[in-house]
Formats: sequence, structure tokens, C-alpha cells
Amino acid sequence: MSAPAPPRKSSLPSRFWLFWSCLTAGSLADGMTLIALTWAAATVTDNAFSIALVAMAERLPWLLFALPMGALVDRLPRVGLMAVTGAARAAAMLVLGVLLLATDVPVAVLALFALFFGATEVAYGVAADTAVPLLVPGQGLARANGHVRASQILSNDFVGRPLGGLLLKSGLAVPFLGNALLNGASAGALLLMRRRVNDPPPPAPAGSGSVRAELGAGLHLVWRDPLLRVLAASAVVLNSFYATMLAGQVLFVRETLGLDALGYALLLSCAALGGVAGSQYARRLLDRWGVERSLTAALWAMALCFLGVGLIPAVPVVVGLYALASAGVALWSVTTLTVRQLAVPDAKLGRVNATFRTVTFGMSAVGMLLGGLLVEAAAGPLGLRDALRVPYLASGAAYLLLAGFLRLRLGDGRIVTGKRGESDRQDTAGGR
Repeated sequence: MSAPAPPRKSSLPSRFWLFWSCLTAGSLADGMTLIALTWAAATVTDNAFSIALVAMAERLPWLLFALPMGALVDRLPRVGLMAVTGAARAAAMLVLGVLLLATDVPVAVLALFALFFGATEVAYGVAADTAVPLLVPGQGLARANGHVRASQILSNDFVGRPLGGLLLKSGLAVPFLGNALLNGASAGALLLMRRRVNDPPPPAPAGSGSVRAELGAGLHLVWRDPLLRVLAASAVVLNSFYATMLAGQVLFVRETLGLDALGYALLLSCAALGGVAGSQYARRLLDRWGVERSLTAALWAMALCFLGVGLIPAVPVVVGLYALASAGVALWSVTTLTVRQLAVPDAKLGRVNATFRTVTFGMSAVGMLLGGLLVEAAAGPLGLRDALRVPYLASGAAYLLLAGFLRLRLGDGRIVTGKRGESDRQDTAGGR
């Protein structure tokens, strides 16, 4: 497998921008909901482990369902699948909003809705990642991925979360009802879009069999390709520790920084500016630095920022460090997604993307659980306020070690330049 060739600037087709608009509406709805779910849990209990369970429930489906969903995405029309799952999310959020209007909703019920929301997000996310190469020529993929990532950050973090925090002041139900409206509109737009683009089921590869057999083929491709294997292993570490930090984030913001729901949302919005910048410049950095330097730079940015947050938990400092860390996250995401899209045959891309989504979001469910336990364990000797700083310090240290690992594995260029046999090239880069 070869590393992606430096993409040349070219205009993106109109069908991509229609697709981008649908993703933007869905991301705006998701941003409103994600802050509302954990904040709703925090109004019921101040137990970090219980709140982490709600956050974990939203990520757990990535661990349980992403791989089989990848096989299904390789069999089904991708835009149509996104429309159906978007409609299902709208219906679920409408029901939750009505429940919150009628009564107090316990943490266990919030966790169940988070679990369903996460399950539909699995199908939507894997299908979206796999649909982009159908809409955009190969030389425009890095630009397209950058625009998608920037839109997701801008609509989800910069607009959606502050809007969710603002709507929470009007009542816990309001963000969920707003989600139902936006996700319903996005689903309808995707159905209309399907009439304007070619969205057939992907052609079945020769010798395709059961879903289980196709899952094995996707996993085998990731395992035997050196670059994909290194990236998958790195994603396990990166996202597990990132989730460990996120598990106590709502309490860190409230107890350590002293912010309310709107302040929490505004903090994430400021951080999102860094993510937008990182997404928009990712193509240029990948072109100039290559895969290895782009990935290690992203890790160094995240590591130093999270260590800084843990050591100096003051609001102005945290705002700036969150923004820089978000830029690193965006650079990592765009780089790894572009590598996969350029290197993997279309018939297997859904399964490969699902494998990465499993380790990206699935392992974060484990990380969130560990994060809740870590804060609870540290709260005894340190007190809750200082215990909430521990996950940031642990994540920063882990990312420094991961950056060193990637430097050793990718630094000599042999993995990235793809010095392999003919059969490997046919299964990876040659398939594109």
C-alpha cells in the first residue's frame, strides 16, 4: 500500500456539497444532544461513574456493532442507509423530549436512549465515511475530508453545543426536540439527494459469502497491511485515553473550572475553532509533511495541551489549550481517513472504515468506564476537584509515548512507502 499522493487543488462536485449540507444539519443536531445527555445525567446525580455510564452507552455500539455494520454498508446503498438511520434518530429524540416534558427521567433511561442513539450513529457514520469516495474523485479526497471534518466540528461543537447549552436553560427537553427536527430534515434531504446521485448497492466482490466471512476479509486486510495495522493500534491507545479524559469532562468544567451549562458549551465552541483550522489546513500539512510527520505532530499537540490542562486548570489557559488540541485531533482524523480512502478498494472500504470506527469509538466506551473509575478512585486522597485533573495528565503522558512509538514504526519510511509484494499491492493501493 502506498501513502496517499499529495492531492491537487480541484473543485468539488455539486453532489458533494449537497451531501455536505445533510451532514452539517445532522452534526448540528448531534451537538445539541451530546451536551444535553450528559448534563441531564448530571442534574440527576453527581456520581462521576454514573455520568460516565451515560457517555459510555453512546459509544458502546461502536464496539458491538461497527464491524457487522461495515459488512452491511458494503452491501447496501450508502446514502439511503444514512437517510433511514437519520429518521430513526429523529424519532428516538422526539420520544425522549416528550418524556422529559412529562416527568423526571432517571440515569438508566438516559443511558438506554444514549445506547440507541449510538447504535444509529454507527450505521450513519460508517456509511458517511464510505460514501465520500463515491462522490469525489481521488485527487479531491483530502479536500473533501477536510471540509467534512471542519463542518462537523463547526456545526457540532461551535454551534450545536452552545445552542444545546442555551436551550437547556429553557428546559431539559428542548435540545432533544430540536434534534428531532434537524435530524428529520437531514433525513428528508438525503432521500431527495438519492434521486440525484448514483447510490446503488456496492457490487459484490467475487466469492463474497456470509457477513461473517466478509467481516473476516476486512479484518484480515487491516491486520496484514503494516500501515493500516499501525494506525489501528495507535487509534486504540489514542481514543481509549481520550475517552478517559472525556468521562469526567462535564464535572471538570463544573467543579474545577466553575462553569455552568452555557459556559461549558462556549468552552467547547472556542475549542472547535482550533478543530476547524486543523481540518482546513490538514491537506496542506499532509502534502508538505507526509503521513508520519502529520500524525506525530498531531499527537505532540494533543499531549502537550492535555498535560497543560491538568497542570494549569484556569479557564483562559484551558480555552487556548483545548483549541490547539482540537486542531491536533482534526489533523489526525483527516490524515488517517484519507489514507484509508486512497488505499482500500471500494468493495472493502466499508469494512475497513468500520474496523477503524470500532477502535476509534468502540474502545472509547472502555476508556469512559475507566475514566469514571479513575476519578472515583482519586477523589478519596485528592478530593473531587483535583481528581478530575488526573485523566488529563494520564492522557497527555500516554500520547507522548504513542508519538515515540509512531516515530519508531513510521520514521524509516518503509511502512509508509509501501515496499510490499504484488499480492499486497493488489489488495490495497492497487484496488483504487
